[in-house]
Amino acid sequence: MAQLIISALGPDRPGLVGELTAHLHSSGANILDSRMVNLRGQFALVILIECHADAAGRLSNDLPSVGQKMGLNLDVTSQEASSRAAAPAAGIPYKLKTYSMDQPGIIARLTGVLRALGVNIEDLWARQESAAFAGSPLFLTEMRITIPPAVALGKLRGELEAVGNALNCDIDLDPAEG
Repeated sequence: MAQLIISALGPDRPGLVGELTAHLHSSGANILDSRMVNLRGQFALVILIECHADAAGRLSNDLPSVGQKMGLNLDVTSQEASSRAAAPAAGIPYKLKTYSMDQPGIIARLTGVLRALGVNIEDLWARQESAAFAGSPLFLTEMRITIPPAVALGKLRGELEAVGNALNCDIDLDPAEG
């Protein structure tokens, strides 16, 4: 079996997911993992699919034009067997959440701490929301991270708290569930 990673970006409209997934299904593909989002009118997605090698070849050739007909800039990347077999990052899964008034640099500063300590970000979600009664936008992040065994949890917490204090940002670091 072959695996492909499909990424797409384009104007959002009802039915995009249904059209694309129906095409994938009719081509013999099975969706293994996906992330899809409407970012203020722009639809973005990343999908990992699995299919027979012959179907993967056809999909790799056909999907960019299929995406174009749907109004999406669509890209297909082959997931090589050697990279699929790579072991996941060793460590302990944690969830990192932040809450603050929006300001430039929140994600860059947080991820800088994680990068310096070798912490792997498995999933990152961030968004700006209207803060009731505050008058300015609230910025929220949530990350699923893997903390390497060699990193002291107290050191990570301390460095994240220092960034949180500098940004006036509440930070929660808890073991990930499931």
